Amino acid sequence: MVSESVMVSLLIAASRLSGLPAVSIDQMAAVKSISQEEIVALQCPESPKDCDGMMAFYDIPKNTIFLKNTLDLDSTRDLSFLLHEMVHVLQHRSLGDVIFSDCENTVRSERAAYAVQNRFLINNGLFDRFGDSLAYMTCSNTQDAKEGNIKIEPILVK
Repeated sequence: MVSESVMVSLLIAASRLSGLPAVSIDQMAAVKSISQEEIVALQCPESPKDCDGMMAFYDIPKNTIFLKNTLDLDSTRDLSFLLHEMVHVLQHRSLGDVIFSDCENTVRSERAAYAVQNRFLINNGLFDRFGDSLAYMTCSNTQDAKEGNIKIEPILVK
């Protein structure tokens, strides 16, 4: 898995790049590596295709960051997905459950985490960028936030 020194470095980067208050390494979420099948079972059992590009997610009730087990955690690019989820941990510690309480807050939280992830990649000399499609998405008129089913759709649909 990831060494404590790498976790601390990523935590510092997540705080500095996001502007969110840092937490001690003891307060950071656990990190667990899981298969694509487990990602689907936990996040999209009703529509597995929705998890096709998912590399990681933060589960608030379990206080755990789940990482796809195919990520190479010796790679800066792949570590950026862990950093992205660490931003969500910092958001949750700072702002509470509001970060994923409805579609608008979820999209706002995701945009902020992607911005940090992309700055991290730039700072490390990498040209990969993630989350650009959010610029072309909007919240659907139909939401089921109580069940955690946040729906976004292309802006052109509206």
